Amino acid sequence: MKAEQVCVCKSGKKYQDCCQIFHNFKSKASSCEQLMRSRYSAFICQNAEYLLATYHPDFCKKRSIASLLEPSSAWVNLEIIAATTLGDTGFIEFKAWYFKDEKLCCHHELSRFINNDEQWFYCDGEFYPIDLSKLKRNSPCPCGSAKKYKKCCL
Repeated sequence: MKAEQVCVCKSGKKYQDCCQIFHNFKSKASSCEQLMRSRYSAFICQNAEYLLATYHPDFCKKRSIASLLEPSSAWVNLEIIAATTLGDTGFIEFKAWYFKDEKLCCHHELSRFINNDEQWFYCDGEFYPIDLSKLKRNSPCPCGSAKKYKKCCL
């Protein structure tokens, strides 16, 4: 991703002023939502080093860098549904839309984060199944294109 491009995390900022500072380890996310957004953009940038570094050590023992990336998926949109912080624990419910085998798919998760020594880490998540057949033809396309679903990804 080029530094002057709008960041894919949907913050509205340029990548150089947003997730790049986290990906380059020049700064730490100040909230679990900021970490969630930076991890989403790291998936798109294929930045496995950052993904592994922001995975809580107690939860990633069986994870490898390769297992954190799905190169066959093309991520297209991030939708934050809810963000809650209770002390040093945070929860983010989100939908991440992607294409796999030319089909629109959704990863819907309630993620749990922990703040240790002023650094947020991803721990784990609860996954929710999505029935894409319930998407209405005239609804906005979930890929974020601003087109109707029937004119875009249907």
